[in-house]
Amino acid sequence: MKPTKFNSELVGEGVSVQEMVKLLQLYNEVQDYKVIRDKVFKENYLGKNSDSRIENILRAFRKRFLNNSQLPPPELLGEIMKSDVLSDFGKQQLLLPYYLYSDNLLRTAYYELVVKSIRLEKSLSLNHSDVLDFLKNIGKKHSNIRKWSKNLKSKWATRFLTFLRTFDMLENYPKNKLKKTYVLPTTFAFFTLWFTSNRQSFRRILSHDIWEFYLLKKEEVLELVNTTSKKGWWVVEITGDIVSFQPKYTLKEWLMYGLD
Repeated sequence: MKPTKFNSELVGEGVSVQEMVKLLQLYNEVQDYKVIRDKVFKENYLGKNSDSRIENILRAFRKRFLNNSQLPPPELLGEIMKSDVLSDFGKQQLLLPYYLYSDNLLRTAYYELVVKSIRLEKSLSLNHSDVLDFLKNIGKKHSNIRKWSKNLKSKWATRFLTFLRTFDMLENYPKNKLKKTYVLPTTFAFFTLWFTSNRQSFRRILSHDIWEFYLLKKEEVLELVNTTSKKGWWVVEITGDIVSFQPKYTLKEWLMYGLD
């Protein structure tokens, strides 16, 4: 088993949610990364004044959305990013697992500092020094992180806190309390219909680690199952150990006809 690789790419890439949304919307139209790259540079599509900044954003886009085979592909994600039905908050919420699955250090920090804290209620606040302590501890086993300069560690910690605030998991500065955000039915349906389209059993879907990213307990997942069922997106019956789940749409069909 290969050791987990950690890097500091989040520092250069930034969180850049609005830029990711714009690129996903464009990808839905052209479905060709080379075309996107040409447009971004020739037309300054992202409105940036630095080629290096654009390169960092494009690298982040490729990593987060073009190399993430376990999640819905960018053309389908781009389709819902273009929807007038979904709020900016709803679009942003869908991006969370793409960020976490594509960055090992970000995912590990999120699990250790956020998921565990919320689950165990051991500490519901998080500040810059807490993230630095995390980097120090993980550096004991990962020499590349141990060798980071103080400045780089500080920048990464700042980016991590920005990431949490962007996704509404941490109160706005200067407050530092962790938050459980409301998971929208559309978020739950988007991923559930993708998993069912890929023939994952409903039981497996209910226990998928993606819901842990959204800080959902098992009973909250079941609550979302019932809420979305009332919207007519699927029919579900749970009686004891017997589960009957019948989606009315594939994800692609839902994006075309079922999203409301």
